[in-house]
Amino acid sequence: MRNSDGGSERTLNAETPPARDTVGLYTVLGVGQRATPVELKRAYRRLALQHHPDRNPGAATDGSNFVRIQYAYDVLSDERKRRIYDRYGEMGIQMAGRVGGELLDPQVSNMLSGFAFVSSLVALLFVLFFAFLAQRVDRKINWPYSVVFAPLWTVDLAVLIVVVSALLKRVITGFSSSQANSDYASHDEAAVSSSYATTEDDENEGIVSDTCDRSTDAPINAAEDADTSTSASPSPFGSAPATDATPLLGGAGPNYSNNNSQRRHQRSRRRRHHPRLRYLRKFVETQLACVARAAPIAYLLLLALFQVSIVLKLDGHVSWSIWRVAAPWLAIEAIHGLLLTLQLVATILKANEGRAASPTVRQLLVVALDTYWWFLIRVVLAVLVVLRLNHSISWHWALVFAPSYLPAIRSVITLCLLRRQLRAMGDAEVAQNESAIVLASLS
Repeated sequence: MRNSDGGSERTLNAETPPARDTVGLYTVLGVGQRATPVELKRAYRRLALQHHPDRNPGAATDGSNFVRIQYAYDVLSDERKRRIYDRYGEMGIQMAGRVGGELLDPQVSNMLSGFAFVSSLVALLFVLFFAFLAQRVDRKINWPYSVVFAPLWTVDLAVLIVVVSALLKRVITGFSSSQANSDYASHDEAAVSSSYATTEDDENEGIVSDTCDRSTDAPINAAEDADTSTSASPSPFGSAPATDATPLLGGAGPNYSNNNSQRRHQRSRRRRHHPRLRYLRKFVETQLACVARAAPIAYLLLLALFQVSIVLKLDGHVSWSIWRVAAPWLAIEAIHGLLLTLQLVATILKANEGRAASPTVRQLLVVALDTYWWFLIRVVLAVLVVLRLNHSISWHWALVFAPSYLPAIRSVITLCLLRRQLRAMGDAEVAQNESAIVLASLS
């Protein structure tokens, strides 16, 4: 069999090549390293038919050539295995099935290497920024703050480029997919319109016969629908026992008409309210998606504006108040608060669609507190810091940073309550709810 370079015929064997040999399997199939999946399949089929043991019963080999061909095609036809083989050879294929073998994938390793490089570069820029800031505050250097903030602006520019490229890629992908869907829809519409004329007469004949069949089966279908509607929505308190007052097969019991009226009222209420809730939830989710899509760019621009305002204020180029300097940061928190509000409203509407009763005020307060917990802490802390820097209040800085102590206090209270609950529980209950207990202790 000749290889892709036009070499001489070489015998296939099952001997293991060197660990770093990254061309042996390609030579087995007689293709080059740039072979496409179609070329791989074509070469595999040709060699499999040629070296199959059933087609060569009198051959001197015992099927090792066919096994080697099958192994080569199994490795090279898999994109992940092929990437590993192209870099590490067959030793990498053997190690890929072990623990941590995913790191041998060049795509994964390149991604991790890039992440490590970028994170190290960002950390270095932050170290430089704080070093320059410390030197400037101690008056050991007389650089303007625009130079001191240069490392921080480099990070902002890099993040802005990444976010804009990701958004452009998403827009291009969405446009191409929508174009493909429109072409596919137009093709289907043309096919349906061409076949509609041939099937219209048959459908008309089928409608007549189907109408006659349904007219005879209407009472049965109505009874089945009524039975299904009553059994598909069980009561949250359990099903009522069969008594004379509530006959299972119908009849004139004392409360039978009242039960029917209640069920009809509940069905009409669900039909009347659920579409409204569903429409409102979809509207809120649409607005949430729009705000979430535009939030990263808005965050970056406002953060850069906040840094520029600080630099202009510290260098004495403007005489703005602290409130005006901190306005971009407060705008960031306002956008985040809008996102949290939309998420909370969408969650409440989605929960109300399948509930017969609305949530209580206590449940709403608990959900709202969990949603706005960190947001409120950040906003209160930012407002207190601005007031202190603006000399509107003369509190001690330890009191100004009091909101930052609340998460630790909440964690301590949660752990104390959890310990009290564990003491009241038995060993079996503790073992059964072990995962929930761990999550509660970490939250």
